[in-house]
Amino acid sequence: MDTSNGPSRQPERHAEEPRRRRRWPYVVGGLVAFGLVGLAVVAVVLLLVVGGTMVPAVYDEEYVAGDGPDTIAVVPVEGTIAPADNALGGTQPTATPEGLADALRQAGQDTSIVAVVLEVNSPGGGVTASDEMHQSILDFRENTGKPVVVSMGDTAASGGYYISTAADRIVANETTLTGSLGVIFQLNNFAEAADKYGIKQVVIKSGEYKDMGNAFREMRPDERKIFQSIVDESYSEFVDVISEGRRIPEDRVREIADGRVYSGSQARDLGLVDSFGDLDEASATAGTLAGTKDATVVRYVQEPTLTETLLARLAPQEPQAQQIMEAAGLGLEPKPYYLYLPGA
Repeated sequence: MDTSNGPSRQPERHAEEPRRRRRWPYVVGGLVAFGLVGLAVVAVVLLLVVGGTMVPAVYDEEYVAGDGPDTIAVVPVEGTIAPADNALGGTQPTATPEGLADALRQAGQDTSIVAVVLEVNSPGGGVTASDEMHQSILDFRENTGKPVVVSMGDTAASGGYYISTAADRIVANETTLTGSLGVIFQLNNFAEAADKYGIKQVVIKSGEYKDMGNAFREMRPDERKIFQSIVDESYSEFVDVISEGRRIPEDRVREIADGRVYSGSQARDLGLVDSFGDLDEASATAGTLAGTKDATVVRYVQEPTLTETLLARLAPQEPQAQQIMEAAGLGLEPKPYYLYLPGA
C-alpha cells in the first residue's frame, strides 16, 4: 500500500507547481500596463501644460439678467494686471493680456453678442501688460464694430484706468477708487542693513550701468536719471491714452495725472468717467450703443480644468517671508508699473 500511494502523490505536486509559476506573467504584465498608463497620463499633462496656452481659451457663460435675443457679454478684469503664466495650460485669467484677448476673440466671433462690458476691479499692474490689454480692446472695437463699456467696481486705478480709456463709455460708482494716473518704479535698498550686518556683494560686470539698481548700494544720481527717463516715457504714454480716449487736452491731463487717487464722483467732474451706476447701468449703456433695448446679459466665467486643479495642488507654497514682502510691496519685479500702491 505504501509503495503504491507514494508515486500517486508525487505527480500532484508537480502538476501544481507549473500553475503557480504561470501567475507571474500576469502580475508582471499588469505592472507594465499600469506603468504605461501612468506614462501616458504624465505625457498628456505635459502636453496640456506646455501647449495649453497655444490654444485659445473658451469661457463659460453665466446668466446675469434679461431675456432678449441679443447678448451682452460681461468680461471681468479682477486683480493685478500681469502677463499670463506660460508654464500653465488652460484658461488664463482675464486680468492677463492673453486671457482678455481670448475673451474678446470669443465675443467677437459670437454673432449673438452685440456688446461687451468690462467689469474692472483692479489696482493696475505692469506697464507692458496694461498696454497690451488696452490695444486688445481698441482692436476689438475696430475689427468687430461692437461697443465696449467699462463698469468700474471698488477700484479701477492706474493700469485699471489705463485699459478703461480704450472703451466707448466708462460707468463708475460714486465711491469707486480710481485715478492714480502715473508710473511707479520701485527698487529695494538694503545698503544700510548690509553695512550693519556685514553683508557684501561682489559684482563683476561688463559695463558701467550693468548693475544699476543694485539693492546693496546707494543709487548714484546718474543712475537715477536713467530710471527717471524710463518712468517719464511710460508716463507720457499714459497721458496720451487718456487724452485720446477721453478727449481731454494733454496739458489738462498732465494737471490731473499727478498720481493721486480720485473718487468716482471726483473722476466724473474731471471728465475721467461718463456716468454713475452699477453693472445694470453699464449693460443698459452698452445695449443703447449697440442699438438694442432688449438683451440677455451673461458673464464670462472660468471653470478650472483637471490639469489646472492638479497643478494648483502640486504647486509649492511661497515662503512666508516672501509672502510678507509681497504684501508690503517689496516683492515687485524691478520694472515700471501702472499700479496703485497705497502708502508707496
